[in-house]
Amino acid sequence: MNEIGDKLKEARKAKGYSLDDLQQKTKIQKRYLIAVEEGNLDILPGSFYARAFIKQYADSVGLNGEDLINEHMDALPETNNENYKQNVQNTQTRKKTKSSGFLATIKDSFPTILIVLLVIAIVFAIYLAVTAGDNDQLDSFINEDESSDVIEVADNDEVSNELDEETSNEEITNKSTESGETEDKEEPAEETNDKQDQTLTEVSSTETSTTYSVSGLKPSERAVVLKANGGNSWSSITIDGETAQGTIKDGESLSGPTGDSNSKINIVVGNASVTTIELNGQEVPYNTSETEAVRQEVIIEFE
Repeated sequence: MNEIGDKLKEARKAKGYSLDDLQQKTKIQKRYLIAVEEGNLDILPGSFYARAFIKQYADSVGLNGEDLINEHMDALPETNNENYKQNVQNTQTRKKTKSSGFLATIKDSFPTILIVLLVIAIVFAIYLAVTAGDNDQLDSFINEDESSDVIEVADNDEVSNELDEETSNEEITNKSTESGETEDKEEPAEETNDKQDQTLTEVSSTETSTTYSVSGLKPSERAVVLKANGGNSWSSITIDGETAQGTIKDGESLSGPTGDSNSKINIVVGNASVTTIELNGQEVPYNTSETEAVRQEVIIEFE
């Protein structure tokens, strides 16, 4: 029996294991390991444990436990073969269970992981759908707003046409009157003097607002036109409580509404850098910026 113990002890030392190391590795108590090395198998719990401890000891130090037991079968105590095989299998099963415990945990958790990922994917898809719907509504709102601005400009063009027609009718009436009254030849000179007497005086000015006082213009001559050149500009013209407003496209114009008294004109320009103001065909100067769109308000008061 000492031959088995000597082989095991020699193999242990070759591996560099102490008895404490081997106890930690095999989970066999140190006193039983010493008993195996010294051949004192009588102190082991039973004849079965003698074979089991020898096999586990041999496997742990790099020897073949089964072959070692078979070589020294005669020196080992008799044991029930079935119990021996069953316990050896249980020992091996416990080792496999420990080594595969991590994989088993992953396998058990895999369905839960799949469900969590599926829920996350569904929530993300719903978020994308809601976001896309909000963007569509925003685009629709912007398009509707732009369409309404274009319609307002079209209405303003109609107002401009009506104003031009009324001006033409007034000119025809004036010509008829002048041709019927040949004796009064001094009227054209008076009209020329009126245009020459037209004055534009700046009353006050800030970064965003300018007020002018105008004299020498009849109500029929107080026509205001806004023109856009180089970009679009949302603007409005208010005369006698009536307002013409809208987005003036590049190259287009917006005319103010007609009024009876025309004592005051309020003008709001959304993009001053591209918008000019004309009063009775003459440009009205005001604060503009060539680098950015600046909202300006111009007030024209008539004397």
